[in-house]
Amino acid sequence: MSTPRSLQGSCSCGRNRYTIQIPQESTESARVFFDSSAAHRRSQATPLSAWLRVPLTWYQSTTFAFFEDEKSSFINRTYTSPHDLSARRNFCGFCGTPLSYWSESPASEAEYISLTLGSLNGSDLRDLEDLGVLPSEALEDAENDKEKIENVVPFTGSNTLNGSANEGLPWFETMVEGSRLGKMKTTSGKRQSGRYKVEWEIVEWTDDGEGEVLSPTKSPTKRKLGEVEEGDSKMEGTQ
Repeated sequence: MSTPRSLQGSCSCGRNRYTIQIPQESTESARVFFDSSAAHRRSQATPLSAWLRVPLTWYQSTTFAFFEDEKSSFINRTYTSPHDLSARRNFCGFCGTPLSYWSESPASEAEYISLTLGSLNGSDLRDLEDLGVLPSEALEDAENDKEKIENVVPFTGSNTLNGSANEGLPWFETMVEGSRLGKMKTTSGKRQSGRYKVEWEIVEWTDDGEGEVLSPTKSPTKRKLGEVEEGDSKMEGTQ
């Protein structure tokens, strides 16, 4: 990272925005890491959280009020768990997007801040590979699957915040390729009839022939009307 570069990020509604300014010829470096600890699972509501750790001196944030009565302290909210008073988490007080994690335990960590990877702008997320901040495992997968990366078909959609298209992350897709997460398949679609519009998303899990894949037209939990009524009558009798 010898050339100067800045990364941009924001919350979902755009009231919180931040910039990571990477100094030229810096001896320190940013680092992407993944964490599945209980503390992060609870706060992020996900089994695996992803972070970009950078020196505090690289980080600048600001808030944008959409209405006159929106105070900065309401836009950028801070939470400190009673079980960990040395750590602080910041999130948007309006859309709820988790933004950052800072801790002074151990003391050496107080000079760094970790930003949620998903809050980075899409173009900057895709450039993390070129910046050399990905975990070594991800870089090895990316190098081994270079042809696969170049042929990744991006997800097309609209981003209501900045109007740009939402695209996939080739380096992340190569990480999950071949793992159990790589067996998940997501399909989506939409249909409009008159003034009604229906959108759907289906997540399928394949199990190498050992398990059954659920399709949108087949549900093993579906019961006939008579079975439902019989079950409900038994439940009423036990009350």
